[in-house]
Amino acid sequence: MKHSETIYLVTEDRYIQPKPDKPYVVNIFREETLVTDALHTLGYRTKRVSWSDATVKWDEADWIVIRTTWDYFDRLPEFKLWLNRIPKPKIINPFTLLQWNIDKHYLNDLAKKNLSVVPTKIIPKGSVANLLERVAEWDASEFIIKPTIAGAARLTYRLKRDELTSFEPKLKEFLAHEDFIIQPFVANVISFGELSLMVMGGEYTHGVRKQVKRGDFRVQDDFGGTVEAYQASKEEQNLAEQVVAQIQPQPVYARVDLLRNDAGDWMVSEVELIEPELWFRFSPDAATEYAAAIQRYINQNHAKKPESTHE
Repeated sequence: MKHSETIYLVTEDRYIQPKPDKPYVVNIFREETLVTDALHTLGYRTKRVSWSDATVKWDEADWIVIRTTWDYFDRLPEFKLWLNRIPKPKIINPFTLLQWNIDKHYLNDLAKKNLSVVPTKIIPKGSVANLLERVAEWDASEFIIKPTIAGAARLTYRLKRDELTSFEPKLKEFLAHEDFIIQPFVANVISFGELSLMVMGGEYTHGVRKQVKRGDFRVQDDFGGTVEAYQASKEEQNLAEQVVAQIQPQPVYARVDLLRNDAGDWMVSEVELIEPELWFRFSPDAATEYAAAIQRYINQNHAKKPESTHE
């Protein structure tokens, strides 16, 4: 009798066997339980593994879903080597999407598709910053500068226009190692927050609103940010679905982050396809939709996947 297929759910070393003594870790395990239960209901086996564990036999997985690899941007060269080493046809979301989504250059790709995106300019590695020249066409008084590959607000700076020139020596040090982006600061993140809308199999499932701590501009909980359930309007839902529909190949699952500009229009601030936090704890039924989207992808791509080596 053929066994059920095994899906490797990929995390990082910190979350393999941590003590559930912090709310953050408790939430991770609660959501992983929702995901594994939903996949088990569909007949799949699951195995939680760390991406950087050298003992993991990746060929023995039937499918690989990258879930909580939230140290990858701190270990990027190693992570990229790993991503290129594991069996690409088994990866969900598809490998080509992950390659594209790992770097925020993708924001300009979305803008070229006539989607409303936070205005973004790339400052290439090794280039001269010339920040005032780069922002001359924007009438914003404040700006965000951050790496094109990052997470958890790593090396993220909020600067006034008259601070840009004095920041250039520090930025020059950073540009010796990696590309950066500069964007107008969207002030509504302070008063309202940022929306994260989850899309499974092309359809909106649920949303959250992330808000900053008083006196800060970063929504991440690392900096005191908070998250609450949010029921998106039909307009907001449609926008998230339209963004995902413009991405090829189609993501199995995605998180679309939105900020509202001064005119009251929504703009895409980020699209997470690699290891998005999906906040299933606010909508447990969405984990079922997530599993169903994975199952549909598996059914459609069986012929393209190499056979696993286990019996």
